[in-house]
Amino acid sequence: MTRQQFFSTLLLLMTSLVLSSPARAAEATRPSFEADSEVFELVGRIKDGRMTLTLDRWESNEPVRDARIEIDSNGRSLVAAVQEDGTYMLDAAPFAAPSTYPLTITITADEESDLLAADLVVSANGDPSLTTMATGGRLGAIAAGALALLATVIFLALRRRRAQGESA
Repeated sequence: MTRQQFFSTLLLLMTSLVLSSPARAAEATRPSFEADSEVFELVGRIKDGRMTLTLDRWESNEPVRDARIEIDSNGRSLVAAVQEDGTYMLDAAPFAAPSTYPLTITITADEESDLLAADLVVSANGDPSLTTMATGGRLGAIAAGALALLATVIFLALRRRRAQGESA
């Protein structure tokens, strides 16, 4: 690998660090769960105080519309409302406190019904604030700046050494 290729690769790495979105990293920390059986697959995600549920047929991955989804957790029973886009929605207020919530999910669609189980883990930092995302972005920029400075110092040192070798 030539020096030019090395520094090009280093510059590309630094650019990817700077451009990596803290929002994407924050999205990954949002509380979610997956539950499946031989008939259905259910994915739930909490965002902005609501739990969005996506229900598919396990075998074909075809969305299931107009099903009844009931979630029981800690003695509470919640029924999801069907949305126009084919997803289902619940108020996530019962899952606001950091905890592990055991979920028992009853799905009824047409002539089929199924019972699923999952654990919803809500951590203390499960719904990151803008401050958290701004801090993550700042740290990424500082790290990228430090790498850029280091790359510049190495480049100048190698260039000086090369120039001294050619003049001797």
